[in-house]
Amino acid sequence: DGTSKLCLSCHDGTIALNAFGGAPAGAPVFMPAGPTLLGTDLSNDHPVSFTFDAALATTDGALFNPVTTLSGLTPAGTIQTDMLFSNKLQCASCHNPHGAGFPKFLRKSNAGSALCLTCHNK
Repeated sequence: DGTSKLCLSCHDGTIALNAFGGAPAGAPVFMPAGPTLLGTDLSNDHPVSFTFDAALATTDGALFNPVTTLSGLTPAGTIQTDMLFSNKLQCASCHNPHGAGFPKFLRKSNAGSALCLTCHNK
């Protein structure tokens, strides 16, 4: 649901695997380096469109509380305020196709798993 539906309307594992930015005809094709897991079955990828709240963090035990944990994206912003959409994790929680300066259109650097460790505590 939500913003992920917009992303998956093109990037569903069957089309737009190498399309981004409206590159002109004849431009080099973008594909991730090395082997990829892209295909029609996206079930092995990170889940999206689920409610990420304090209750889930407590139940899971390997997640930070999104209400109180700083995101690192803005000075005082939390995961909830900076990264969630109606309290749900969506594709755009981690990816910003409209301007982030990090590889794979990430919203912040993932050096040392920094982006992943924003929400995951291990």
